[in-house]
Amino acid sequence: MERGVEDYLAGLEGTPGAVAAVLRDLLRTIAPELGETIKWGQPVYSSGGPVCYFRAGKNHVTFGFWRGAELGKLSPRLERSGDKMAHLKLRTLDDIDEAEIRAMVSKAMELNRDKGDPSKERRTS
Repeated sequence: MERGVEDYLAGLEGTPGAVAAVLRDLLRTIAPELGETIKWGQPVYSSGGPVCYFRAGKNHVTFGFWRGAELGKLSPRLERSGDKMAHLKLRTLDDIDEAEIRAMVSKAMELNRDKGDPSKERRTS
């Protein structure tokens, strides 16, 4: 049986657990049409392909986007990981900026509608 997001969150402790729970609630509020599942060992949110994910670490939560490199203008806090993806490191609840997250999720969903599933794209490098 697939381990669900509820189980994933139940296994977290401390500040990363609290950040992950608030982030999940925010995603479900601002974009209820996103599909939610566990893929690659972490919660993944999809609409026309993967849009964003989060992964809890010891001292932070990585909140990433498949098309993150195209979202750079929406947040100076985005850190690139490769030629397409980018992420935020959320260390405290205060690092969760609802307006910023709303803008990035909305734009990432729009990019998937316009360009298709980013997980199906061929790598250029």
